[in-house]
Amino acid sequence: MATTPIPDADTLHLDLENRPVCGQDLLFLQQWYKLSRLDMCYLLGLSDLKWCHYTHPKHVKEPLGDPAVALLVWALVRYPDTFFLPAFPTPQEVYPLYERLAEQSAPQAGDDAPVHLGKTTFSLLLGREIGSASRWLSPTDAKPITPTVSRLLFVLKSLLQAHGAPGLEDWVNCAQIEARERGLDLTGKMTSWFRMDARPPGKSARRKAAKSTATQSAPSHTPASKATSTTPPDSSPPSDPDSLP
Repeated sequence: MATTPIPDADTLHLDLENRPVCGQDLLFLQQWYKLSRLDMCYLLGLSDLKWCHYTHPKHVKEPLGDPAVALLVWALVRYPDTFFLPAFPTPQEVYPLYERLAEQSAPQAGDDAPVHLGKTTFSLLLGREIGSASRWLSPTDAKPITPTVSRLLFVLKSLLQAHGAPGLEDWVNCAQIEARERGLDLTGKMTSWFRMDARPPGKSARRKAAKSTATQSAPSHTPASKATSTTPPDSSPPSDPDSLP
């Protein structure tokens, strides 16, 4: 979620006891609770088109057209305890719980070897590539998570608190099913949900590719008048696909 600082209420003239709710109050509410536009639309029951209309510079100081939305905004501003969206946890809050339960369980992916439950797997279990957790958990420059991942993290935390290690094992098994459907494997060198570990080619493959490239780029020194061909026109040898760069 956004980290926009709370605005100055006096600057925004939030005297809602003496005036109707306007579009600028929606923006104040968004900044106050650090919500995305998507979350604000859900909070107020608005379509994206209606949100854009209310918060457009041309209409931002006009009273809202829907009195139900106006009353809802007034209540949420005047009585913050009525706010009803869940507080989504951060990766820093959930990872210690995950790490503790990972030590207590040995989740199996069917009959395969157990999945190692470390930081990289934490990323994969949240549908992201293996480097994501390190960026989320950075003590100095933690990166934000997407709205989808924040909701998934909320559910994961609730599941782990309610079901412990067995719940984590179920989550891992479900993730393995999703991985196999995509031709991947959590027990292998899976780096993201789009590919396995991209290993470098072997020495022989690299030599063959280098030789092929050198052959194709080398200039010909045979005079045109003396150039001969020992291969009939209709029997050209097929290209070796392994020799292509």
